[in-house]
Amino acid sequence: MVQKIRARALSALIALSALGGGAALAQTTGAPAPAATIAPVTDAEATKFVAANKKVTEVANSLTVELNAAKSEEDAAAIQAKAEEQITSAIQKEGITPKRYTEIIQLAETDEATLAKLRAEFGG
Repeated sequence: MVQKIRARALSALIALSALGGGAALAQTTGAPAPAATIAPVTDAEATKFVAANKKVTEVANSLTVELNAAKSEEDAAAIQAKAEEQITSAIQKEGITPKRYTEIIQLAETDEATLAKLRAEFGG
């Protein structure tokens, strides 16, 4: 049972850290507006998003080790809660809201120009 909880929590951390993980974050920050009403991503937002995404990935990677060592469901749940707090904080420290972070991910999934802008900012 602990293994199942650990696997689900690990999947959530990975989803949050990946560019396509905005849907998982949206569940904890409230559902963003439909793509048609999402404002275009500015160059400044793209820079902030990429910096935030790198920190989110670092948090997820570091807490994955802790999650794998969890001995109970309670430990795993506590680690996942800690991860969510750290991920939200990492996003906000880069000057972007979790909601906007999620919107940018959604926009990148449907808008080639946004995706290209983010890829260029990521350096590839």
